[in-house]
Amino acid sequence: MAQTGYVHGSTDDREVARLEKQADFTASFTFSTLEVHDGHRVLDLATGVGAMGSRLQTRWPNAHVVGVDLSRTQLGAARKNHPALPVLRADATRLPFDDSTFDRVHCSWLLEHVPSPVAVLREVRRVLKRGGFCQFVEVDNATFGTTPPTESVFELMRRLNAAQFAAGGDPYIGERIHRAFAGAGFRRFEITKHPLRGSSANPTFFQACIDEFAEIFEGLDESLGAASAQLISDAIAELRALPAQPNAQFRYTPVITRAWK
Repeated sequence: MAQTGYVHGSTDDREVARLEKQADFTASFTFSTLEVHDGHRVLDLATGVGAMGSRLQTRWPNAHVVGVDLSRTQLGAARKNHPALPVLRADATRLPFDDSTFDRVHCSWLLEHVPSPVAVLREVRRVLKRGGFCQFVEVDNATFGTTPPTESVFELMRRLNAAQFAAGGDPYIGERIHRAFAGAGFRRFEITKHPLRGSSANPTFFQACIDEFAEIFEGLDESLGAASAQLISDAIAELRALPAQPNAQFRYTPVITRAWK
């Protein structure tokens, strides 16, 4: 979407499986605020392999959901695995829809990858109906943390962030998301920080957080290169060892923004 600097590797079976699992994880804390009604037209922007679009269809079967993405390979996976989801190939800054087409626009984990978030959001505002709203779920990698500190994990995160900046993205987009929405012309928007806290108090959720990031790390071998292979392996091992340690914790805070037209 909008010539993204995607750093998570090729769309192979491993990456498709990761994105499907990530969609379940993300939906668990984002769908409650989406407020889709029967008959609504819903755009899943940056639908990728169709994972979130398919879950939108399942959650709201009487809405009309369409997915858009720029990646031919990811859309190929979407058509194969989610044939009931209509998908189109398009740039997020040049959407093939008339003004005021959609009641809702959903998007997760896109703006971190694009060079001009404002251009994307301006186009989203154009295709929204009056009174409709968009919901974006975005990263803020500055919020990542573990107890006890994990040396290899933090070094890998540092390299991931550097690679994302080099590719034209922004791993800290959540810190400045308000500027992007204001710059795109949205006058009413609300920003919610959603802390993810993993600990022994909820071991199932703790493990889900660990799995999410360990699988992200596994896909970094292409973007970071062979020189980081050992670091990736060490970081995954450190991360997966956390739940067995007394008083261990995982911390990360995604940013959810809803904006009305």
